[in-house]
Amino acid sequence: MEYLNKRNSLRDLSDEEFEIQVSSFAKEIAENGFIYDATSPLDLLKDWKSLCKKEVTREKVNIPATCTTGMKIIRARMPHFYAVENYKGVSLVSLWTAENLEKALRFNRAYHSTPYVSEVIRSLAFTNGLAKITIYRPLMAKTVVNYSNAKSVLDVCVGWGGRMLGSKSLGNEVSYTGFEPCKKTFDGLCNIRDTLNLTGVSLYNVPAEEGLLTCIPEDAKYDLALTSPPYYNLEIYSDEETQSTKKYVNYETWLSEFIKPLILQVTRRVKYSAWSVKNFKTEKKYNLFDDIVQIHKDLGWDMLDVVFSMKNSARPGSGTSGGAGSTASLEKQKSEENTYVFAKRI
Repeated sequence: MEYLNKRNSLRDLSDEEFEIQVSSFAKEIAENGFIYDATSPLDLLKDWKSLCKKEVTREKVNIPATCTTGMKIIRARMPHFYAVENYKGVSLVSLWTAENLEKALRFNRAYHSTPYVSEVIRSLAFTNGLAKITIYRPLMAKTVVNYSNAKSVLDVCVGWGGRMLGSKSLGNEVSYTGFEPCKKTFDGLCNIRDTLNLTGVSLYNVPAEEGLLTCIPEDAKYDLALTSPPYYNLEIYSDEETQSTKKYVNYETWLSEFIKPLILQVTRRVKYSAWSVKNFKTEKKYNLFDDIVQIHKDLGWDMLDVVFSMKNSARPGSGTSGGAGSTASLEKQKSEENTYVFAKRI
């Protein structure tokens, strides 16, 4: 572990010296177990203050992919984040073996003189073809809520807490109500809320399709619904029976019995319905973006012209660069992380 997280620790090693040591280095890391975030409470508070200070305007609807403000809080309070599986049952934790780490260290050395844990984890995912776990950027949430001039936000699929942080970073005048069925994630959200002393935050540890009918008043109204659905089986967050992939046997059933009722309940309660969504592929292609647009349309809600966009960062060695996305082409933006807003047809 002598090289890990030590600035420029590999700079003076020749390729031959690195090759002699890399196997034992990887074995030592593997034997010590997965390395979770060790961010200090002071660093978390700094991250929160930085998010609160970030300026957002109605004129700027794109954010740079390099902006990770608020993400330290999420990773530090959600250690099970790294155990999220893809549809094949593979997670970062399951990949934490000497053989895989050796490949990751070799890959990392090609781009970095310091084997930071975060970069080793990123290299581990890349060398094994594991996609990045989706985290909704807090700054994106702050941008959307501010643009909508929303004072009350409803989130039917809270997830890691990016939308909660982004909403509350605008101040105490913004309230946030969210549903999260996974117990570990719910506990992490409560931990974040209590650590940062966030007021006006109501969290419910129940599936949203149930909670919307039982946990909040029938006549409760919100300015904005802002969410990102779990993409059916793209990411498996837990093996709890409350998870939508456990309750619905296929995508078609999941869409008709989970997503559609959610949108129906949401559109009864809000001025704007905002969804971060895309078409995706696991064992086959799923047109979730198109389906969500159509469900809204059938209910008399149309998609607005404004699209909140964040282009994904390029993976190491891809030869492409990241950066802010453009709203010029909707087709192009479907490959990026976008939030689309729907309003009731006049």
